[in-house]
Order: sequence, then structure tokens, then C-alpha cells
Amino acid sequence: GTGQRRWEGLPDEVRETITVHFTAKRGDWCGFWSNEDVSVWWNRLCDNVLPEKTMPFDLLTVLPTRLDVEVNGFNGGVLNGVPSAYHWYTEQYGVKWPVGYEVNISRQGENFIQVDFDTPWCQPESNVVAELSRRFGCTLEHWYAEQGCNFCGWQRYERGELVDVLWGELEWSSPTDDDELPEVTAPEWIVDKVAHYG
Repeated sequence: GTGQRRWEGLPDEVRETITVHFTAKRGDWCGFWSNEDVSVWWNRLCDNVLPEKTMPFDLLTVLPTRLDVEVNGFNGGVLNGVPSAYHWYTEQYGVKWPVGYEVNISRQGENFIQVDFDTPWCQPESNVVAELSRRFGCTLEHWYAEQGCNFCGWQRYERGELVDVLWGELEWSSPTDDDELPEVTAPEWIVDKVAHYG
């Protein structure tokens, strides 16, 4: 494995090739603002250092990604014939970054849990939610709303099977006072079911 191939022991031409690829894909592999040196990054890979913390609701732990897609990076361009991570994520997970942000357990009881979270621009694909329901052998209701595109929905899964769906357009109040903000008034079935509307 790579554990035996530390940076200091690599031939110069191999280090040059790795540096070219790393420089081009640094933002995809290490984060946009990373200025980590290629040798430090490579040795961290060799040491298999796990991150101090992960995202609170990482959809990659629900449905696995593909190694070739991850190597190709968010913007693609490293491997021919392999989709960029952006294209893979939007197709597989329904969102450009497969992570739930602002995760909050808002209610819980003896036989239920209510979790609120945000995803970028869209709700996760139904196959992600179905897998959660299947994996835990439970009934799962998924409520979602997106004010920017003005849509909302609800899906109910039983042990991984989609059994019911509602879909609609958000409707808003018309404030008469300049200090008043519009509020969602319909569809009635979505009002007060989500933490916020996008």
C-alpha cells in the first residue's frame, strides 16, 4: 500500500507527476482554501490519518461513492470517461455536496426521532432516504421545502419502500406593512412541518 511509499522515498519523476496532479486538483482534494504542501498531503495519505471530525450528516455514509469519482474530483478533468464528483453527486444524491448541514434533533420520543437539516439547493434523492429507511427498518417521513425555487414535498417510506408522496408549490402571504415579512401560507400540509423554508 501507500504506507510504504512515503514522499521522501519516491523517485524525482514520480514526485513531479504527483505534484502536477496535486497542484491542479488541490481544491477538490483538500478544500478550496488549503495551502498544504504536496509532501505533507502525500505522507498524510500514507499514514491514513483520519480527519478530526466529519460532516454531521454525510450522505456518503448512506450510499457509497466511487473511488474513481473521488480521484477525479469535484470539477473532474483527471480521469477520462469518469464523471466529475459534481455530476456524480447530483445524480446519486440529488445535491451538489452530499452533506446535511445544520443538523438538529428537534423532537424525539420513545419510538420516533425528528431531525432537521439543510442540503444545498435541493432535497436529497429519494434513493438516499429510502436507504435510510431500509437500513434501520423503519418508517421515515421526509418533509422538504425550498423557497428559492418555491417547491415543497413530503415522502413516506416503509422499510425502504416509497409508499406515499405529496408535492406542491409554496404559497406566500402578502404583507401590508413594510416591516412585515411574507410567510408560507400553503400548501396546508407543509405549514409548520419544516424548520424553515430554505
